[in-house]
Amino acid sequence: EDRIEVITHRGLDHDAASELARAAEAGRLAQLQVWTGSVVLNECHGADALSSIDVRVWIPFAVSEQLKGGIGLGEKLTGDPYTPDDSELLVTLANQTAVAIQNAKSREELVRYAEELAESLRRIQILESMKANLAKFVPKTVRDLIEESPEAPLLDKREADVSVLFADITGYTRLSSQLEMERVNQLVEVYFGAFLDEILKYGGDVNETAGDGLMVIFRDPDPRRHATAAVLAALGIQRRTRETNATLEGFFEPVTMHVGVNSGIASVGATKIEGAVGTRWTYTASGPTTNVAARLAALGEGGSIVISEETRHRLGDGFQAEDMGPQQLKNVPRTIRAYRLTAEEREPAAALAFAERRRHPRRPVSWPIRVWIGEDSFDGHAVDASIYGICLATVAKDMLKVGTSYRVEILTGGDGPLPCTAEVRTLSDRGAGMETKKPLRLN
Repeated sequence: EDRIEVITHRGLDHDAASELARAAEAGRLAQLQVWTGSVVLNECHGADALSSIDVRVWIPFAVSEQLKGGIGLGEKLTGDPYTPDDSELLVTLANQTAVAIQNAKSREELVRYAEELAESLRRIQILESMKANLAKFVPKTVRDLIEESPEAPLLDKREADVSVLFADITGYTRLSSQLEMERVNQLVEVYFGAFLDEILKYGGDVNETAGDGLMVIFRDPDPRRHATAAVLAALGIQRRTRETNATLEGFFEPVTMHVGVNSGIASVGATKIEGAVGTRWTYTASGPTTNVAARLAALGEGGSIVISEETRHRLGDGFQAEDMGPQQLKNVPRTIRAYRLTAEEREPAAALAFAERRRHPRRPVSWPIRVWIGEDSFDGHAVDASIYGICLATVAKDMLKVGTSYRVEILTGGDGPLPCTAEVRTLSDRGAGMETKKPLRLN
């Protein structure tokens, strides 16, 4: 910027230093940068600013296009004139000075970058910690939407075909009056913890919890699949209830669950509640489909699951259900035909049909595979396969997302891997169930 930033000197008295500063402020030193090499000032014009303080030789240097400087020396202590050898040595010294200044600047920038990086990493750690803690409270659907578009997540309410499961503990009010609140909370956590495994196994998203109850939403492009998933999760909840009751026998009274499932169109998205001092967002499914599911749950007793006629219609022949006839539900204007699932022995067969897609039964295989997640690949193996499906084990399952397609390579050991694209349909302890876009060559 054609201004003097720093002057350092040795051997100048106060008057000489002041004169040099005035010359710098007046811009009289800038012209010295047009010279190259070492310059004997008594042989040049325009060097009066330095000559006035007895500087005899000037060696300019350039650190960069924007940063330039120079070294000025007075008379030799011996009184001898400066020689060409002196000039060569001084030019070398000036060049080394420029390099030293550039190295100092680079180190300063490196230290600053390192500090900024450390601060960024600290913020990332804080954000990851916040994300991990918020994930315990925020529905998975919301987390996925925010990860896909952090700056503008698509949280607006939209109509979607879903299956909604409601479950609540029978006699929760009685339990709360008989037990200390801490014991009640422990009881709820034990049972709901067991339920969560079943819900996640079938792709459900816990949307709301309220004391003794929870609401779960199931979504899938195929309406029959999310209805089947919801019913299988409901059967799993009742099975885990019986198992937990047996485990806690002698410590707590047995618990029974009311469970209801309904399928249909619901308004899914965020509801914004604005107040004078803040705004609160909730993400849920609302509408008649949700209300009917809640009312159906109230009809359930004795470890059964009550489902709507629409859900029953989507299940096909994989389940046995008792027709309860038309039911007048509270706050529901029209009668709803309800069905009670009683054939618990059919649950394993139904679960197998759901996971294995009855149209294309899978067979055991042992294939080494490679899954690509973005630019990274992860090795594992397939444990079974069908013409349109494959179940992968020992892959980074925590990095896979239901509903997302990935590139999969089956390592045949021949001319090269057999590539395919497969969409994750289920995630469980057994592995990742994936549906391929094109038929697999099972031979």
